[in-house]
Amino acid sequence: MSSPSTRDAVIAAARDLFARRGYTATTIKDIAAAAGCSPALVMKLMGSKAGLLAAADPSEPTITDELGAREPVGHGLVRRLVERRDTDAPEPLATVLLLIHESEDREAARADYHQRYVAAIADRIGDTSASKVRSQLVLAVLLGLAGGTRTMGLLGTDVIEREELIERYGALVQAIVDGADGP
Repeated sequence: MSSPSTRDAVIAAARDLFARRGYTATTIKDIAAAAGCSPALVMKLMGSKAGLLAAADPSEPTITDELGAREPVGHGLVRRLVERRDTDAPEPLATVLLLIHESEDREAARADYHQRYVAAIADRIGDTSASKVRSQLVLAVLLGLAGGTRTMGLLGTDVIEREELIERYGALVQAIVDGADGP
């Protein structure tokens, strides 16, 4: 039996590769190479690629990461996303849509991600409404920023300074955060 550190290394490698490349473009061989073990060992430890994705879910909401009190929550959410972009860290918000699309059970995946992400946003912004409209709007604009910057290469530092992007996009998010709850 393998040590827990080997399993942890496999999961960490998978998490990183799934977040960067998506499920379809990531192979067991790639994961094994990144983890420093054989593809056979990856399969022995995890059972299947789908099982590995479930264990290594790269799309855990990062909304609840500590933002600090130095700026409004809308700006803080945007700052964290831009920081991940600038350091080439995996961006769960850019990956989640692909993971839903590539899931064997899209409806179940959609419902799961919807619940987790909307709940995380609602907790962060204090949205206690039944419909969570503000939380869904915030999530929608953050998904747009993540996909636009990561997938389409929009709003790069050659187009807009980092702090200006955070200020302008953060103001959009903050306007939603500060808005009244819907019915």
